[in-house]
Amino acid sequence: MKILNSQQIGNGNKNIIILHGFLGMGDNWRGFAKKLDQIKYRIHLLDHRNHGKSFWHENMSYDDMAKDLLVFCNSQKIDKSIIIGHSMGGKTAMKFSLLFPQKVEKLIVVDIAPKLYFPDFKDIMNGYNYLDLDSLRSRSEIDNIYKSFVGDNFLRSFLMKNIYRDKEGKFRLRINFKVLEKKITEIGSFDHKNLVFDKPTAFIKGSKSDYILSNDENLIKKCFPKYSIHEVSDAGHWVHYDNPRAFEKIVKSLL
Repeated sequence: MKILNSQQIGNGNKNIIILHGFLGMGDNWRGFAKKLDQIKYRIHLLDHRNHGKSFWHENMSYDDMAKDLLVFCNSQKIDKSIIIGHSMGGKTAMKFSLLFPQKVEKLIVVDIAPKLYFPDFKDIMNGYNYLDLDSLRSRSEIDNIYKSFVGDNFLRSFLMKNIYRDKEGKFRLRINFKVLEKKITEIGSFDHKNLVFDKPTAFIKGSKSDYILSNDENLIKKCFPKYSIHEVSDAGHWVHYDNPRAFEKIVKSLL
């Protein structure tokens, strides 16, 4: 099987694996990872399939992504790790913990619950689809066009990290756009299969986000009985960007 692209920060004996969200990449978490104890921990920033520099594949289920993570752990001889996952990465982390609990020491899930979502990425995907990358000459030109689809400067900047120049100098997408567009409904779903992960699990939510609601707690308790919920003030779904200091403080206390 193919192995996910990754980068490593730190050389400690304990492993931390960080999983990014939909349309992200491991490099998005590099700044945060550098703030962790690099003497104690070895931190792995992974690119999911169809993202970043990882392989492309037609399938995009959480079972598949959990198995990708198992292959990665085996390739790195990681017997047990702390896993931090945001959004889609949080769902992958939960599925991995439910399927392979022996491989997980502790789980930290960022702003997502083990449930079905109906994600609205229409404007984002339409924007990517509209861009004629072969004819565009500068990132500012791309930004000007994409602005009419995604007005928020932070979100647009985040999404434009998926655009790079190839060896010929042409702009290209890092993401497997066609597959991701086709699999959005599957990415919004989650099947916990009545499995239970009976080890410490922390859910970190943004105070301005509606991804984890109070009535989700019963489902969380059912799948992850040793759970705790932590709220980051003045933060939306991108908790680690909106209030990085508060987020970092919570994660360090959990570690």
